[in-house]
Amino acid sequence: MVPFILTATFLINAPAAKAESPASKNREGNRLFNEGRYEEAEKAYLEAQVKSPGKPEILYNLGNSLIKQGKYPQGIQALQQSAGKGNRRIETNSRYNTGNALYSMGDYKGSAEAFIEALKLDPGDTDAKHNLELALRKLKEQQQKQQDGNQDQKDKDSQKDRQSDEKEGEQDRSNEQDNKQADTQNDPENQAKMKPEPAVPREGSMTREQARQILDAMRNQELDQQRKLMESRSRPASNERDW
Repeated sequence: MVPFILTATFLINAPAAKAESPASKNREGNRLFNEGRYEEAEKAYLEAQVKSPGKPEILYNLGNSLIKQGKYPQGIQALQQSAGKGNRRIETNSRYNTGNALYSMGDYKGSAEAFIEALKLDPGDTDAKHNLELALRKLKEQQQKQQDGNQDQKDKDSQKDRQSDEKEGEQDRSNEQDNKQADTQNDPENQAKMKPEPAVPREGSMTREQARQILDAMRNQELDQQRKLMESRSRPASNERDW
């Protein structure tokens, strides 16, 4: 169960004045605020501020009405302005309510700092001490989650780097094997070994020497036939005398 953070939204009345004065508008804003009509209260405080710009009591009440509507940045700004201009009581309450608003925004560091400022003004404020402890506890949890998240990201990055290195190593080994295979194929000695061996003559086939002898015999026979053909075509010698 999340510990309850104590709030201390006090409404401050401005000094009395004539009707429709800044004080009357401020009191109207306080009435609307107590009824939970925070947007209408804001309008009343703004009208009072127009009539009396920079009044710390009005700025303080305006800041509280804005925070109740979830308008934290604008509300905190109004509270800070009132703290710089108001008395010790207004400043203490402004710091305290600023701490509550920052806590609701999840800014635990800023919240803790605001409660510390409130305690400097009022060291005996037990509510501010309690809320400071809550803010510091949340801040520690937030920082731990951030560290865990950073460690998880580092682990993921480290794993990606290892996978990338493994892939590069596999690629280098594959390239090395390809280069070795290419060198083996280009090596003349290896090429000689890779040449097909002469086919073993089948039984009953001629050897190379036998084929040469047959070719020589055919050439000789062809020459003999050509010689006889030439002789048969030559004219016979005449037996008649040449008178």
